[in-house]
Order: sequence, then C-alpha cells, then structure tokens
Amino acid sequence: MFQWWTRMSLPNRIVIFIIIGIVLGLIMGPATANIKFVGDIFVNLIMMMVFLLVIPALISGMAKMENPRQIGNVGVTIMIVFVVTTILAGVIALVLAYILAPGAGLGLPLPAGFKYTKPTQTMLDVIKGIVPRNAFGALSAGDLLAVLFVVLFLGAGVIALGEKAKTLKVIFDEWTELSMKMLNWVMELAPFGAGALMAWSVGFHGPKVLGPLALFVVVVYLGEFLILVEYTIIMAASGLRPFKFFKAVTEPALVSFTTCSSMATLGVNVKATEKMGVPEGVATFGITLGNVVNMDGTALYQALAVVFVSQAYNIPLDLTSQIMVVFMATVVTISLVGVPGAGTASLGILLLAVGLPVEAIGLILAVDRICDMPRTMNNVIGDAMSVVVASKWWKLLSPQSDLLARNTK
Repeated sequence: MFQWWTRMSLPNRIVIFIIIGIVLGLIMGPATANIKFVGDIFVNLIMMMVFLLVIPALISGMAKMENPRQIGNVGVTIMIVFVVTTILAGVIALVLAYILAPGAGLGLPLPAGFKYTKPTQTMLDVIKGIVPRNAFGALSAGDLLAVLFVVLFLGAGVIALGEKAKTLKVIFDEWTELSMKMLNWVMELAPFGAGALMAWSVGFHGPKVLGPLALFVVVVYLGEFLILVEYTIIMAASGLRPFKFFKAVTEPALVSFTTCSSMATLGVNVKATEKMGVPEGVATFGITLGNVVNMDGTALYQALAVVFVSQAYNIPLDLTSQIMVVFMATVVTISLVGVPGAGTASLGILLLAVGLPVEAIGLILAVDRICDMPRTMNNVIGDAMSVVVASKWWKLLSPQSDLLARNTK
C-alpha cells in the first residue's frame, strides 16, 4: 500500500512534509506545539548518533589512508590543498554570514530548559583544553574538541601500527557500518521530525521564519560561488588555465549537482581528471582521498548554518567561538561524505560545540536539499582542482594538457 512512499527518495519525502508542516503551522498556529514532540524525538535521536557515528567513522577513514611518507610529495601536497581550501571555505562562510546576516531579526525564543552560557575562555584556554586529562571523562562530559583530539590521535596510532592493528581496523569499520545503518533508520524519521518542527516554527513564530530561510539559501549559493572564484585564483596562480579546467570538469559537476552524491561521481571525476593530463594512479588516489577528507562546500554550508542559528536565537558568537566553528567544520566533515544524514549529525556537533540549541536542526532541514546541490558540486570540483594543482606543482601533469598556460608548456 505504501510502496510508492518507500520508493520515493528521502529528500523528496522531507520536502513534502516540510510543505505540509508550513501549511499546518499557518492553519493551526500555536496549537502545533502538540505535535512538536515528534521533532524533539528526532533531534534526540540525532544527538544520540553524533558520537556513535563520528568516532568510528573518523578513525576508520584515517586508517584507510596510507602513511603520508609512503604517499610521496604529491599526496602530501594534495592534503595541504584540501586543508587550506576547507579552512578558507569556513572563513568565507563567517564573512558572508556577518555581512548579510540571514538570521538577524528572527528572534526565535530559546527552547524550554535551554540555558546558554557565554564562553569566557581565551583562545589559549581553548587550545590547552583540546588535550584532555581523561579521555573517557571528555566523552562523558561532551567536551567535543577534546574528544576529536583523542579520536584523531587514536586514528594516527592505528595508522602507525599498520598490520598489527588489523583487528582494530575491522572493529572500527564494522562499528562505522553499524552506526551508518542506525543513522539510516533515524533518517527515516526525518520527514516527520522536520515537518513537525517546521509546523511548530511557523505556527509559533508565524510566516516570518520563511523569509530568513530563503535569504539563508541565497547566502549559501553566494558562498559556494565564491569558493569557485577561490579555485579560479588558486589555479591561475599555479600557472593553469581555470576556464579550461571548468570545461573539463563539467560532467562530474553536473552529475554531483543533480544526484547530491560525491560517491556517485567518483568514477566520472577520476576519468575527467585523467583527461586533464593527471597520471592515472595520482588521479585515482587523489580523487578517492578527496571523497573522504575534502568537503569545502559542506564546510561552508555548516559554518553558515551555525551562524544563522546564532543570529536566529540572538546568541552572538565571540571570536573564539567563530574560530572553533571554522576548525570543527574542517575536522568533523572528514569521512562523512556519501553517508545519508551524516551531514545532519555533524551539524549537531558544531551546534553543541558553541552551545547553540540543537533543535535548530529541524529548521535547517527545511532547506537542506536545496543547499545540498551546490555544496556537493563544490566538494567534487575541489577534489579535481586539488589533484590538478598538486600534479602541476610536482611536474606530473602531461605537457600536452590543455590546462597548462602556453608559456609553461
């Protein structure tokens, strides 16, 4: 009877219930508080999955990477470009969010029982606090930066042990698969949770929430465009021809934009990069690695979402919190690409890290699908750009490549 519903993609189901939620909110008004519990349960489930997924996924993703010394110069260069461009994406997000302020004036009341404490730590305190005295204590206390440090440190140890850590790798791989399966179950409730939260938002606050959400989408698209401008500058500075690059990467860009899946674009992107003159092995390694650790578009989107939430609830973020947002947007997206709903879980991490209400996830979900298209496209384009730039730097790019400026052939 409900086969048509199960055959429909999850994003489409979410969109349908978002529309239903808006209509219910306009009709029922404050009475939508009676259905808000559905959204609250969904948010609690996402909160529950944060550590269950992020811890094993980060370690498992790191363990699948080779030792940087064995990767060689080009591999290290690719990683450096990945990290730099992701940080720049976060900085672009902060600048746009504070100039255009999409959530300003919304004035959402804080959720019942929520208490915000303005951070009093200096940046030096934050840096010192990253290293915990008790790893399990950091986990139980929800000290997210400290937990991430422990996880990354543990992942590095697994890599260093090599074959001796084979059993650990299997454990973390299977734990990741289990967590992903559980998250898939949770995300089946996303249409109902997002619809209930949207109904409550519109019913309690009125249609005024729709305008800021529309502006948020515009700011996201503007930010993703600026990332492409950033790529253009990097390639031009590297002696490459940006417009030839964008022409060559058109197919993977379109596939990723329409499917919202960088994993689905992996093979197409490898072939496109090889046609640009990148050696086969370098293209396969670099693009595959990029699918795991390089997500400029997602980092920008999530940093923007955090600031949007802070503005919507009128909770200003100080400089330390802003730096933390950029840092964590760079770290928590690692190894979550291609996992349905994982972006929602990692956004929950960012909101928790700066003390913002996680209930805002329901509001962001209303426009998540629309914003997913350009951010996934930039994730894919960024992979190809980084591989091409690193290949050019180490003179691995074919001398016949159309990307080479005439004076460098």
